Amino acid sequence: MHKLIDTPMDEKNIGLGKLLYELRQDLDIYCLISVNAGEINKRRIAKSFFEHVQRLARSSIALNICKIFEEQKRGYELNSIPGVLHHLHAEASTSSDDFKLRDFIRRYHGPSDFESPISALQSTIDGFRDQHKVELDRFKTVRDKRAAHSEYGFADGTLPSYGVMEDFFDFGVDFYGLMHAAFIGVVPYDFKTGRKVKVSLKRLLQKLGLEAIKTEMK
Repeated sequence: MHKLIDTPMDEKNIGLGKLLYELRQDLDIYCLISVNAGEINKRRIAKSFFEHVQRLARSSIALNICKIFEEQKRGYELNSIPGVLHHLHAEASTSSDDFKLRDFIRRYHGPSDFESPISALQSTIDGFRDQHKVELDRFKTVRDKRAAHSEYGFADGTLPSYGVMEDFFDFGVDFYGLMHAAFIGVVPYDFKTGRKVKVSLKRLLQKLGLEAIKTEMK
């Protein structure tokens, strides 16, 4: 099959990558402040500032996860996973790297036997969304009632755990990488090395006097 460079699907997948990049930075900010909150509070170092930044990161996480998994709607083209799939159905019938496609389907518990790889990919993504429906609905609630709007009487709302946030991020990154490698035919962006915000925030905490800075959630 021909590679899908410069097609609408390629452009949408690039847009999805930008959302994932933003989410990665949000997660790193939220994580780094959370795991070092005890030392920040104990030393009284810009406590109110870091609490505010943590709340902003929390709202942005909910917004971006919802954007990444938002369903394509008539008249609105989205840089979401469903938005990319919408064009994949129209522009491709198979992949140029069947191994990577089958590995993605296997890793996320998709159908083990199939004739149409695109349909199997769709089933895999639908299965992931169904499996995580409760958590995704919680992100949507915070987005709708707090982050995007301000509903009277609504408290902050409880988001799923940080581990669940990372699960949604990992799935999005794996899907984005699969599209680039197996359908578009180019090397995807490496999100593991694009952690400049985390590095900068760690340096800031060091300059403020924190020692033995924690960098990961336990």
